[in-house]
Amino acid sequence: MRRKIRNKLWLLIGIMCICAIGHSASASPSGLNNIPTTDVVPEKTVVLQTWLNMAENAQTQQFVAFKTGLLKGLEFGGDWKAIDKTHGHAELQAKYAFDIMGDWWKGVVGIANLTENRQHNKYLFPYVATSVDLKVFRLHFGYAPQPHNEAFFTGIDRTVTFLNRNLQLKADAIQINDKEDVLFSAGFLYEFGPRDTADKPSKSRIHGFLDEIVNNLILEAWVSLPSTGEEEVYTVKLNYVIKF
Repeated sequence: MRRKIRNKLWLLIGIMCICAIGHSASASPSGLNNIPTTDVVPEKTVVLQTWLNMAENAQTQQFVAFKTGLLKGLEFGGDWKAIDKTHGHAELQAKYAFDIMGDWWKGVVGIANLTENRQHNKYLFPYVATSVDLKVFRLHFGYAPQPHNEAFFTGIDRTVTFLNRNLQLKADAIQINDKEDVLFSAGFLYEFGPRDTADKPSKSRIHGFLDEIVNNLILEAWVSLPSTGEEEVYTVKLNYVIKF
């Protein structure tokens, strides 16, 4: 039964990749709010995603995406726009993360915005980045030599326990408009799965099934503030994690 479910899930993901007919602003590798980091999806794991970008004087945009851990340290994914002006051009991304000094200091190389249409999806987004875990919080630094939009980026995050679940507080900044301006952001990530599941009372099959679904959900939300003075954009993202 598990093998059949696994095969169906992979088939669904394959169809999504082949038949993607939308367009997104940029492929979305694992990271903080608006920057990629050394975080990657673990092996034998698929993350299905959808998110909304909302601004006061603009139409709400919806994106759908997936990302998966192909091998240890290697992530692959794709996304496209589902609501707004769609053009039928999916964007793919891939990244490889590695240890420099154990879990304390890590590095990553990656590329996003892999697409067959440059008119709507703009230029490739290659990048290198590193992270340093200072236990109290993590620091992130990186550089993206994107044509006509080179950018340095940085970020910080801290994970705490809230209601027996992981709550990550995070903020980042990335240069935009070829280093002329900066896009700032601040937000959070909340895992619905409890950290400690020991000594929990037994539940009915229905409650147990619902728990399994809810425990695989991860909620993200953040606000993006450009230094250009343009209005802020609010993003709400829902992730569903499937482990094999």
